[in-house]
Amino acid sequence: MQFIQSIISYLKWADATIWEIVQNLSDDEFNHSFDERGGSIRKRYVHLAEDIWEWYHDWTGIVPENEIVFSKMSRKELFESISEYVEQLEEMIDDSTLQEFSFDTETSSVEMQLEEFVFHLTNHATYHRGQIVMCLRMLGKDVPVTDYVPFRINASD
Repeated sequence: MQFIQSIISYLKWADATIWEIVQNLSDDEFNHSFDERGGSIRKRYVHLAEDIWEWYHDWTGIVPENEIVFSKMSRKELFESISEYVEQLEEMIDDSTLQEFSFDTETSSVEMQLEEFVFHLTNHATYHRGQIVMCLRMLGKDVPVTDYVPFRINASD
């Protein structure tokens, strides 16, 4: 469980590191579409917020009272939503009742352990954070490296 805690801490650090740049973008930069498939930095944040919200509710079985329209959220609200659900997922680590999750596909049933879920969550966030970083660089922003080793170096300082 200590490794999973470290991965969640890394995820929070990497997200916060990039957020330091994103929060200071102009609205035009935040909403600028880089191409029809990649879209904007805003589009990436909406996608991340939607997915972590959905995964949290699927994993916990908690039925949300209302559907959230992430596309109408401000940039700050999007980041706060992502951060809030990462915090809630971190709290799940010690909850022995939430160590396994099953879901059905069209052809089979899949079981995932908490470790796999955290890996997926981190991998997904890293993938989209990479897209955000590329967009930031295209905007001429200086972006620090958010790999795991710099996180560990930063954490040991």
